[in-house]
Amino acid sequence: MHVSVAELRESCELLLTHLEQSGSASVELTSDLYWNVPQDQRYQAYEEPKSLDMGQLSQDWAEVQAIVRGEKEPLGYALVWLSSILRAVGEKTVG
Repeated sequence: MHVSVAELRESCELLLTHLEQSGSASVELTSDLYWNVPQDQRYQAYEEPKSLDMGQLSQDWAEVQAIVRGEKEPLGYALVWLSSILRAVGEKTVG
């Protein structure tokens, strides 16, 4: 599978616009900690993960916002932090 940055941008814009038009200008995330499958085990679909680690939404969001404010340089790994936020938002919204 090949995913272009332009397609990602278009997908995000479309889905975020849908949220706003559906009346979800903001989403309250009431949970903070989450389970994460470590990267070296995440895509081993036919093997049960041997360990889990913890992630924290507030920490992920703080890292992303520090980049947005110019306090930190953008880096590709920040998409991992953003993805946890997007997952949580998606799970809290309906429609």
